[in-house]
Amino acid sequence: MEEIIDWSTTRGVPAPFYALLYLPGGLAQGFCNVCLSYVLGRAGVSYPAIAGIISLSLLPYTLSFLAGPLVDVSLRPKLIFLICVIALASALVGYAVTPDDAAHLPLLAALTLIANIAGAIGVISVTAVMAQTTPPENRPPVAGWRQVANYGGGALGGGLSLWLASHAGGVKTAALTLAAICLLTGAPILWTRLPRLAVAVALGRRFVNLGQDLWGFARSRIGVLVILLNVLPAALSASPPLLSASAQAWRVSADLVALSLGTLSGLIVIPGCLFGAWLCARFPKRTLYVAAAVAFEVVLAIMAIGPHTPLAFVVGVLAASFFNGVANTVLVSITFEALDPINAATLTSVLSSLSNLPLLLVTLVLGKVAARGGADGMLIAESGIGVAAMALFMAIATIWRPSRPALATDALAA
Repeated sequence: MEEIIDWSTTRGVPAPFYALLYLPGGLAQGFCNVCLSYVLGRAGVSYPAIAGIISLSLLPYTLSFLAGPLVDVSLRPKLIFLICVIALASALVGYAVTPDDAAHLPLLAALTLIANIAGAIGVISVTAVMAQTTPPENRPPVAGWRQVANYGGGALGGGLSLWLASHAGGVKTAALTLAAICLLTGAPILWTRLPRLAVAVALGRRFVNLGQDLWGFARSRIGVLVILLNVLPAALSASPPLLSASAQAWRVSADLVALSLGTLSGLIVIPGCLFGAWLCARFPKRTLYVAAAVAFEVVLAIMAIGPHTPLAFVVGVLAASFFNGVANTVLVSITFEALDPINAATLTSVLSSLSNLPLLLVTLVLGKVAARGGADGMLIAESGIGVAAMALFMAIATIWRPSRPALATDALAA
């Protein structure tokens, strides 16, 4: 089901604008996880009920692989994105007119589910639009700005909405402001011009062809390596969020923990993302990812065996955030390069779902390690897991060399 695109007939948007297009989903999650949970807590809603609301905000992203094929077979990702942005903004307006108390939890839960389903499908649709308007060689900068939105959207949506709710008119003001921001940040999609990918086959046959395309990808060398990079547990940053519970080992105050693990980490990861995109245009991407991931793991190891002082804590946390931004941008760039316009939504949603599994498993493992070996043991454990994962990947990539006819093509994705 391959399509050959005449890129001169398409029109995308400059790479920085993708930070805007990917932003609405993050804004919705930030609002639900930070602002809404805080307001509900102040209203006396129980912790289990608040946890249930937060879980509903995460569920659509976990199950996003179900939506990917629907976006692809529709052949209308731009229209689907616009529908998602309007649905998300409407859900935020719904928050503004719904009382934030226990009596209205069912309605708040429904709004949370609608907002985040729209956010998750919107992210998939933007990626499909990108794949249909941006040649593979021009996608690394898009990956960088996508990660900027990924890391910054939740922080902006949570921080801004909570400030507005606390100082400028309550949840109504916060929700309406974010609704307006979502509509504005989604506007650049109107500039894009997608190619015609009309497929003269029945809808059911499109699903069959899509499955065949994905099976072919999963059997190819490039496909296997891309899948491995998404599922191997490297550059996960599972330890840093857990460090706040054991920061006393570095004699760090609560304020410094909040500053370094919060605001400063959020700021330093953004140049890391953009630097990763810059590197992708100049070096082989798979090799670059391994190097960035190993650098991240080395930082964790140095934190564990180095001096335990407040300065060492801050420097270690910020260095880990920077290399995490670099590594994950390179990983997204590798994934973007592998996307075909006809199956981009499906492939990116499947890989996104798979990439969440190692983070979940490693976080559970590190929790048990920390209970026995403390923060140092936790850091060493994640470092060792990540280095071992990258060693395994390099061994597989080296042993499984491409055949001569595929050598030139495969080298482009190296």
